[in-house]
Amino acid sequence: MYHFTKVVDASFDEAMARVVEALSQEGFGVLTEIDAQAAFKKKLDVDFRRYTILGACHPQIAYAMLQLDPRAGVLYPCNVVVQEYEDGRIEVSAIDPIAMFAALPSPRAREIALEASQKMQAVIDRLPEAAVVGV
Repeated sequence: MYHFTKVVDASFDEAMARVVEALSQEGFGVLTEIDAQAAFKKKLDVDFRRYTILGACHPQIAYAMLQLDPRAGVLYPCNVVVQEYEDGRIEVSAIDPIAMFAALPSPRAREIALEASQKMQAVIDRLPEAAVVGV
């Protein structure tokens, strides 16, 4: 799997705030924020659901990877998506850094990617899971 995903028990705005807080608690900062809904409306004049891509970075992990491979930056940042479906579900998905850094041949890169993966999984784990309907 190339991502971690959870349907959360929160409104879109609450989910965004909780994701940013969870990222911060795991040492990530948000470098970029892309509002796909607004971008598609402006560039294509089409309506799209609420869909925001946060570009997150963990400075120590980024630095360690760049020490191994100066071109590793092409794989940054770690993206986290918050989206709202038509039925009101709010889903948060985050890249698994192991998948992101799989192209780097160094065993040390795999160790760093594993650390990043554990932190990103912890971000998702911090979010309140929505109750399963129909069980």
